Amino acid sequence: MANPQTSTQPQSPPVGGTDVHVEMLRTMLRARLADERLIRLFRQGQIIGGVYSSIGQEAIGAASTAAGLPQDLYAPLIRNMAVHIGRGASLLDVFRQWLGRVTGPTRGRDGNLHYGIFANGVYAMISHLGAMIPVVTGGVMAKRHQGSDAIGFAYIGDGGTSTGDFHEGVNFAAVFNVPLIIIVENNKYAYSTPASGQYRCKRLIDKAPGYGIEGFSADGNDLVELHRLLHRLAVDVRANPRPVMIECDTLRMRGHGEHDDFSYVPPELLEQYRQRDPIAGATKRFIADGIMTESAIAALTQACHTEVDVAYHAAMKDPPPDPNTLLEGVYADA
Repeated sequence: MANPQTSTQPQSPPVGGTDVHVEMLRTMLRARLADERLIRLFRQGQIIGGVYSSIGQEAIGAASTAAGLPQDLYAPLIRNMAVHIGRGASLLDVFRQWLGRVTGPTRGRDGNLHYGIFANGVYAMISHLGAMIPVVTGGVMAKRHQGSDAIGFAYIGDGGTSTGDFHEGVNFAAVFNVPLIIIVENNKYAYSTPASGQYRCKRLIDKAPGYGIEGFSADGNDLVELHRLLHRLAVDVRANPRPVMIECDTLRMRGHGEHDDFSYVPPELLEQYRQRDPIAGATKRFIADGIMTESAIAALTQACHTEVDVAYHAAMKDPPPDPNTLLEGVYADA
């Protein structure tokens, strides 16, 4: 939710260009570096709650936020740090939230993952098990009734596609032609349950025809091609309202959370996806295509490192909520 104390701290200026691809790389770098810092803080006992990182999946959030417009709505889940950052959340707000500071988006009053900044079109997460699809569907319908051409972006994991909320939300959106891009992040495991124990269809987008909607397959680690697909679909569903489903092939490179050693993931599978790291792949392509030089990428990376360091040090100095305010916002005033 939006908050008067939410930071409007300006982000660092563009380094080496202002192209949309540079901004997507900046989003991925910020997300990766923020996650790595949160992991360290978790191990130091500084984090209030758990840490569920998006390492290895940053291209999905960066590409989808770059494909949207300011009036659009987003419903990120537990592994969508890049969505928050790509839609304008400052790194200072990210660290304030995870550290449970009173200056954070939820004022230190909710689980660290249950936040959003609605001024940025980003909902606070209720649950990562399909519950956000009906929410963003209703939000887009409301905006459309008000005359906006807004569309929605809803994220779901491979395991989440087995839930009732997913089915009801997608079915409702299909019946009423709600312009919604449903992004299935197939990272191969629903916690420790592999895909083979979750569904029988060959691909998750094989479910799409059952709702009467289109399904698309994408490499979730290929930033450039994924952005092209999402941008094309965003333009299309904005003009011709209807939901579509995209299955993004990816893999989370850490456990379900930092409490999980993910020993159930075969080492060879991890190595296969290490070779497909979305940040390394994007930088290699940008250099080959002449979008950025090696020196510009190095400068951008260093600038993002500095941003993360400054933000988390600043957040550490902020206070936690005062226990005397515990009941504020819980009950209506008498």
